[in-house]
Parts: sequence; structure tokens; C-alpha cells
Amino acid sequence: MESRLFGDVIARMSYLVAFDLEGPLSPQDNAYEVIGRVPRGHELFERLSRYDDLLTLAGREGYEPGDTLKLLVPFLLANGLKEAHVREVSARASLVPGAVETVAALHERGLPVVVISTSYCQHAHTVAARLGIPAARVACTRLPLDAMGES
Repeated sequence: MESRLFGDVIARMSYLVAFDLEGPLSPQDNAYEVIGRVPRGHELFERLSRYDDLLTLAGREGYEPGDTLKLLVPFLLANGLKEAHVREVSARASLVPGAVETVAALHERGLPVVVISTSYCQHAHTVAARLGIPAARVACTRLPLDAMGES
């Protein structure tokens, strides 16, 4: 009786497959690669990442672990980087072997696939599109560099 009841519950359930972007779908740390377009950018990234760790360990009020992406923005702007630069770096990102086939198989089974990532949207949308995941199904970090640079 219990297994039949459980089967009925499973039959009525809705499923959603959610992926993080960097790691499961693409090995590229896009923010690291983008800041690499700035002189000594990789070194800067490492230092800001350590600073992020220190702020997190200190329990700084209002600070979220992983805010390194926010800390990078002034350096991107100061060096004239635009959203197109983020997309250019993203276009070269490799995909994890089997990612395209996995997402396609999930789609074939009628399972909705979403991406939930802290990656900048320019990167997340570029990679998701290559995997057949529409932008509307991607949650990411907005980075309106072009508008910020005009201010």
C-alpha cells in the first residue's frame, strides 16, 4: 500500500533541474578571466578574494560571502572595460564535457532546466544559450557596466 501511495505522489510531482554555472557547466571562472584584461588583474582578483574571506570571517554586517564580484566593479570601470569585454571572454569559455548532451537529454524528457549563478549575466546568458537554456531561465548577477561607465 505504501509503495503505491508513494508512486502516486511521485507521478504528481513537478520537477525542476537547477545547475550552478561555473563548475558543473563551464570550468571557467569568468570574473577571474575578465579582470585578467586589466594590468595585474589576476593578482588583484586573488587579493580581493582574500579580502572577501576576511570580511566574511569578521562577520561584517551587511556583507555577503562571495561579494568579490562587487569588489571588482570599480577596477573594471577604471580600466574602461565594457559589457562587450565580458561577453568576449565568455564566448571563449569551454563547456564541461557532456554538459550539452545532459541538458539536451533533460529537455527531451520535458524537465525544465534553470541556471542559478553569481556569474555576471553577460557570461551566464552566453553559456546558457550555448546549452539551449533561455535567458529567462537564468538567475545571475546584473552588471550594467556600460551604464555605470557613463555616470
